[in-house]
Amino acid sequence: MSLSKSKKPQSSGTSPTTALPAVSEPILTLEQVGERLQMEVSTVRELLRKRNRRPLPALKCGKFLRFKWSLIEQWLDESRGAV
Repeated sequence: MSLSKSKKPQSSGTSPTTALPAVSEPILTLEQVGERLQMEVSTVRELLRKRNRRPLPALKCGKFLRFKWSLIEQWLDESRGAV
């Protein structure tokens, strides 16, 4: 009785695509966002509050708030259209 060997899947002739590492954008602190928006940190904190119609988007990392600049730019663009 012979054991059958498992066959390897045959390739279709194309090489698998190699994924390039994604370039991640830097994560900003509350102070850095205030500096970029030329606002006081307290004003940025006020924009984060949920009672605002459109709160500033933030990422919660434990007890810290962090920001992606691309999301803030999108928020600014949408705010211009809402006025």
